[in-house]
Amino acid sequence: MRKSIKVLVMLFLFLINFFSAQVRDFVIEPPLGKKLYLYKTFGVFDGREYSTNALYLVTKKGVVLFDVPWQKSQYQSLMDTIKKRHDLPVIAVFATHSHADRAGDLSFYNNKGISTYATSKTNELLKKEGKAISNKIIKVGKKYKIGGEEFTVDFLGEGHTVDNVVVWFPKYNVLDGGCLVKSMSATDLGYTGEANVKEWPLTMKKLKAKYPASAKVIPGHDEWKGNDHVKHTLELLNH
Repeated sequence: MRKSIKVLVMLFLFLINFFSAQVRDFVIEPPLGKKLYLYKTFGVFDGREYSTNALYLVTKKGVVLFDVPWQKSQYQSLMDTIKKRHDLPVIAVFATHSHADRAGDLSFYNNKGISTYATSKTNELLKKEGKAISNKIIKVGKKYKIGGEEFTVDFLGEGHTVDNVVVWFPKYNVLDGGCLVKSMSATDLGYTGEANVKEWPLTMKKLKAKYPASAKVIPGHDEWKGNDHVKHTLELLNH
């Protein structure tokens, strides 16, 4: 009897650990513009689950990803879902900085012959960590035109990391702020192990000055709806 109870307890503990270790699948939100989509992936940091906001752009030539899913196990399933939904393959990946929820493991895409883009600084950091680097270098400030769509990748200064870039979609008046921008629902700056907290406010002020006040700014994590993410980020930095 005692042995049976012990087995049941062990099975119960195993199931708890198993289900708690599972991370939610990605979610594709309704389009931000005719061809611009936001997708959310999930991960656990310091015992708490966080959502990550990333974008993809549907062009006549194929789909461009801006950052990869936090979980490598979802790389292929996201590509499959995009192909099924839009009848187009993923043709390029742009990483906004070197962390796992952004650049992730670019070797997956490199091995499939997909063009991967990162700045020289991001590649430098990836190489230092023994991770795959991109097969193309982002030209900061260049207007990329792909299949009837356009966007610009800008480096405004250090903040969350030394290599964080933002992506501007003028056609949709949307700015992908990445982890440089905190959600208005954030209660702190999150992971600052590689941050430049001194320069971060200056970088945010450049962002505020460069893009229209009417722009929809997408923060890197958590709640993305609303328009006070930039203001809230500056408030967090000034505390």
